[in-house]
Amino acid sequence: MKKTQRYIAMLAACLGLAAIPAMADVVRVDTSTWFKRTTADSSTLAAADKCWVNAGSMLGAGSASPVVANHYAATLDTPLAGCAFSTGYFFAPHVAWVQDPVAPPAQDPAQVWYFGTLGTNAKVADDQLAPLTIAAGGNKFWKSNNPEIFTGTGWLMQNSRTDATRGGQANQLTGCSSAYFFHINQTGGTAYVHLLASNPQAGGVTLSAKGSAYTNATKPLNGKGTGQSYYVSKDWRDGSYAVNFSNRAVASLQATEIAKVAMSANNMADGRFEICTTGGVYLYTVVTTTGTTSDAINKSQGAAAPGDIYSTGPNTYGREGGVYAASEMTGLTNVVLPAGSGQYIGFSFDTTAKYNSHLHEQTVAADTRLSDSATRTFGNYGHKFDTTLRLFNTTSAARDVRISFASSYTAATNTPSFTFSSPASFNGVKLDLWTTPTQPRQVIGTYTVPANSYFDARLLVYIAGLGVTNQQLVVEAL
Repeated sequence: MKKTQRYIAMLAACLGLAAIPAMADVVRVDTSTWFKRTTADSSTLAAADKCWVNAGSMLGAGSASPVVANHYAATLDTPLAGCAFSTGYFFAPHVAWVQDPVAPPAQDPAQVWYFGTLGTNAKVADDQLAPLTIAAGGNKFWKSNNPEIFTGTGWLMQNSRTDATRGGQANQLTGCSSAYFFHINQTGGTAYVHLLASNPQAGGVTLSAKGSAYTNATKPLNGKGTGQSYYVSKDWRDGSYAVNFSNRAVASLQATEIAKVAMSANNMADGRFEICTTGGVYLYTVVTTTGTTSDAINKSQGAAAPGDIYSTGPNTYGREGGVYAASEMTGLTNVVLPAGSGQYIGFSFDTTAKYNSHLHEQTVAADTRLSDSATRTFGNYGHKFDTTLRLFNTTSAARDVRISFASSYTAATNTPSFTFSSPASFNGVKLDLWTTPTQPRQVIGTYTVPANSYFDARLLVYIAGLGVTNQQLVVEAL
């Protein structure tokens, strides 16, 4: 570290200011904010004295500065587009000084930009989609969606034993695991779906759980931003759960109820949970007509509930019933903008290559499963997708890009089962994603990528149930 940098760092420490990272000369904008001529509140400044900067921007700005009056002073290497000044201030909680960004990568040959302008409701052709740099991770994912429709009582999914009819095998869940279920009651009357955990250990364990489960009676489904599956996903995006408890003791060879939903005839139920334990446990979804925990525990050790079973086959995805390898898909994809405007590129998002080899495989395999259930997480209901497109602008002028979310499925008429509806966040800003067969593309926004810099476009989604699979992220260079 140079003597000047040491001196500034020591001065900052003496004054109680934030430490200055060595060799940091880039301002990373974490929350959309104003670049201002002074530290005055932005609401008091004239339009000529402030310039809006989008979250995700990376701005070259000389040497890092300490926090003064809750602001960082900065002199930008390249003026913002339409901004009459390049020396000013950022509100410190909205930005961070970071190291020089890495040099732009070489153009990925798998990423092809196409000339043309996409129409209002146009998607990118599936055979033009590029893969994301993405990897499976998170927790093991226990999933119960087969049978989706049940017609009687009994267990729907369990990982405690091999069943003579439905197969499967014992697979204790340890540490933290995710759990998801989606079911429809066609018993002809009121039924209850219970989520249970049992302790097969010789000693006691403690269990913590958080998550939500709703029906379309409590969360009616009637369009965008509605329905049981939407609200389960929303609770996870927002970190606000209907069920949340810690350190519940479960004695040896005993069971506990994590959640229960009451379902009128023909109701749908959707639920997602995280369950953390100090020892291995088994999970069960069980249907009862009594709603009592004791009845559910007894039925968990009996016969499977009757219903419509769908297996993976040459022409079918199948429905999930098993413990799958991962609950999250995350990654950062480097994208170099083209030199010219009027071009677009699309990326596979929440896709499977089962029926189209051009699509990127983004499902995960089962570790163990009921033998009549899906081999992979086709549809990815309940999975967390956290993906970032890092858009590099290698030119000496700022560039505008339009970012959209789209469905690969289109048709002349709308069908509810081919709709995608999920709450999401884009660079921390909450939004609802909604596509239909006749309106398959939704514009998220238009953003500026500074000259010789990059912009991070981060989309976070907990994939809501009851939606169509195979989506797209689309970038247009304007």
